[in-house]
Amino acid sequence: MIKKSIFSQLFIMTLSSILLSFLVLGCLLYNLMGSYLTEQKADDLSYVAENMASYTVTLARRNPGFTKEDYQISVDALSRSTDTMIMVLSPDGTVIAASTGHQSIVLPREFYADVMNGSRFRHFGTLGGVFNIPTLTVGVPIRFGDNAIVGGVFASLPIPEIHQLRSDIFRVMIMPFTVIMLVLLVIIYGVSRRLTKPLKTLKDAAKAIADGHLEQRVSLDVTNEIGELGDSFNKMADALQQQDVQRSDFIANISHDLRTPMTTITGFVEGILDGTIPPESQKNYLSIVLDETKRLSRLVTDLLDISKLEQGRFQIEKRNFDINEMIRLTIIKLEKRIMSKNIHLTVTFETENQRVWADKDAIQRVLTNLMDNAIKFTDENGFIDIASGTSDRNKVFVSIQNSGIGIEPENLAHVFERFYKSDKSRGLDKNGTGLGLFIVKNILTAHDETIWAESQPDAFTRFTFTLTPAQDEH
Repeated sequence: MIKKSIFSQLFIMTLSSILLSFLVLGCLLYNLMGSYLTEQKADDLSYVAENMASYTVTLARRNPGFTKEDYQISVDALSRSTDTMIMVLSPDGTVIAASTGHQSIVLPREFYADVMNGSRFRHFGTLGGVFNIPTLTVGVPIRFGDNAIVGGVFASLPIPEIHQLRSDIFRVMIMPFTVIMLVLLVIIYGVSRRLTKPLKTLKDAAKAIADGHLEQRVSLDVTNEIGELGDSFNKMADALQQQDVQRSDFIANISHDLRTPMTTITGFVEGILDGTIPPESQKNYLSIVLDETKRLSRLVTDLLDISKLEQGRFQIEKRNFDINEMIRLTIIKLEKRIMSKNIHLTVTFETENQRVWADKDAIQRVLTNLMDNAIKFTDENGFIDIASGTSDRNKVFVSIQNSGIGIEPENLAHVFERFYKSDKSRGLDKNGTGLGLFIVKNILTAHDETIWAESQPDAFTRFTFTLTPAQDEH
């Protein structure tokens, strides 16, 4: 199948529409012109016939003894001057005078009866075979004395002559129409090219990105919807490039996180097997191997959960539980780490018990992840503030704030993105993969809840998320 460009389709479609419009307009104009010329010629014939009738009456009054030859001369003179065939008939249809060459015409009664009764007459055709070609004929009565009808005047003009006049006028009009069409052709070409050029630019840029050139951008000098499309395309390219960078970072981090524990496990196990590590030290090294194995397990679990979240297979089973009690138990589990850094912990509950309606295991993971991050990024002798309560929007909120290096403003908007790590040096976040907050965000999104981050560099970072309060029927 031959592929047609948008330019060719737009150009052909627009040109065809204009040509069709001109064709319809031309046909309409041609017909209207024919009708107009016919009416105009009919009026001219009426004028000629009336003049002949008036002349006949005047001649009869002034010169009652005029001869037929004199009258014939007058008819021929008027016929030549107006390029019209003229017939003058008596009431019984006898031709009194006619244009040269038509004196022997016998007009059927059906065509002159109305005129002799005082009516006007108009006819398109051959007058019952009188003429060889279609003719426009107009007839008027001759009134004399007390309006007595003493005859009729008929003026005729061949219809082909009318058509020829119409064709001549139309041919004169073809030239300006042709010029207009050529001008429109140039305009259509230019407009079509201008409209489709940005689309071709977008197509080429999209192909470049598809080929892996994620740095490709477009610059469209237009302010319409195509310009907006170009802006959206650039934003999409920025997002793809950023995601590619994050993916590269993620692969590097994952490679490091997989290689380090595997190297540790391999080294210690080989040391135990070949006797390099003495029996009395083996238990200590096996504990390290166990910790590294658990670390690998957590990494695999995170990756599996991301897969479930992206495919919509993460199951949410909501139930009624006390979020404050969950906070207390989580603090107890993390107490050793909190005390090891001499962190000052403050917990503020609006009420002793704060029951919510959510998936308990999923929210436990959210809470553990946020508190783990808070401990990880809090300096020695720093502080962590945890609070829960209700908001004006009939929501329960949980807030976890810690002192420390904080998050730079340009990084704050990206903390919930997949693979993102604000600590690029891996100094504080040695074991992180940049997946935790992404999972937290998606768990809360699956609950139709929200989470947001606030931070002041070298001061604090605060994460706040909402939950739905449990109702009595729950």
